[in-house]
Amino acid sequence: MRFGMCMGVESPEYIKLIKDSGYDYVECGFGGLSRADEEVFESFKAALVENGMKCEAANSFFPGDYPIINHDYKCKEYSDFIEKGMARGKEIGMKFVVFGSGNARKVPEGTSYAEGLRQLGDFLGSVVSPIAEKYGINVVVEPLRKNESNIINTVKEGTALAVLSGKDNIACLADLYHMVKDDNEDIRQLKGSIRHAHISNPTERDGITRGFPKSLDEFDYKGFIDALEYAGCERCSVEARCTDYPIDVAETGKLLSQLK
Repeated sequence: MRFGMCMGVESPEYIKLIKDSGYDYVECGFGGLSRADEEVFESFKAALVENGMKCEAANSFFPGDYPIINHDYKCKEYSDFIEKGMARGKEIGMKFVVFGSGNARKVPEGTSYAEGLRQLGDFLGSVVSPIAEKYGINVVVEPLRKNESNIINTVKEGTALAVLSGKDNIACLADLYHMVKDDNEDIRQLKGSIRHAHISNPTERDGITRGFPKSLDEFDYKGFIDALEYAGCERCSVEARCTDYPIDVAETGKLLSQLK
């Protein structure tokens, strides 16, 4: 398993810390990458090169001000946003883009779940997939908790949406924090469909939920990683809420080294 750390493109000074803490790659925010001015992007790219790292994934694909369902998602503004982020992604070694984007993909009141699902499948298949394919990038659907999204809340639903798109470069992601109704057996059953993952501490610790994993005693992280490896997933990024980023990155790096 390759482990990555989520970070923002505006903080390239953390890349050395991430490398020194034993991570294999970094994961940035797609919206931040696409919207960053040239100076910020070049600084981020230079720090990756200097440290021999790649940004192999990006999360937060579509911001809330780019709503999809019942909007003209085939317009030039949307495709330009995707194109710019993916073109930059190829320059820095990106392989996966995570389609969580709860606010962007929500089903508006008065629209049926089925119609929302149909539009999301069409958006991924007809708009996203061709651009991603041009840059050698896969897109993975991220199931979210119901309080974050009113559609696609389990890994099986995420896989169903990927299949509905009809494209081989659209797959599913498993995020440990969001797996309220899933378990490791669900991941195992989806062998070949889970291509990327996120890890965090899904239990509450010191008043923080979705914190950085710190101890093998706090959760069965090994069971999660074993299920991912069985399913054929090769990457897993830490996506968590921090209290002190440098300390959290280093401590979690030590934990993950025990899971390799």
